[in-house]
Amino acid sequence: MTRKEALREAIQIVSNARIGKQRKADIIAGLALCRRELPFAHWTREAVFDACDTWVEEHGSLSLRAFASPLMPSHPTIKNRFGMTARQFRDRYYPLTGSPSGSPYSGDSVHEWNRRFQADFHAMGCTGQADYNRRRDRALPTWNTVAAMNGITCWRQLLEKLDLSVYKTPKSREPVKVRLTGPAEK
Repeated sequence: MTRKEALREAIQIVSNARIGKQRKADIIAGLALCRRELPFAHWTREAVFDACDTWVEEHGSLSLRAFASPLMPSHPTIKNRFGMTARQFRDRYYPLTGSPSGSPYSGDSVHEWNRRFQADFHAMGCTGQADYNRRRDRALPTWNTVAAMNGITCWRQLLEKLDLSVYKTPKSREPVKVRLTGPAEK
């Protein structure tokens, strides 16, 4: 018996089964999709969604690495079927919401991360981008991550967007004393 024949017979058995109407319709739709797409040589939109739904059900979320699995459509397949990158597809249809495989900063809004960045920036008297990343609270993202959250890429743009100015490096007011040690020059 071929796979198509087996699926056809399974559809017949399910259609005669005494189960709920909606459950029966869902099972028949899944089997019919498999039968139509055998031998699975190409990915239809429906098959892509089915694979992604199955992945999320089994793994909890859809990471970009999932698209490298042989059970999943590839990045080029997503681009060809949906006209968007795999990341855009994932973000639109299967967004990460604070999952362990996603960003550790996805649990709060950009506005909240901006507020925290500003508070930390002022608390440390930040003098520049390297200073911020070096002395920041380790529970907070680097300035680069905050910039990316805001859709920008450079320090100056981040400061402008958040209406911030770097603090001046404090200058020492004490005179510097130099003491020569060793034999005096002749």
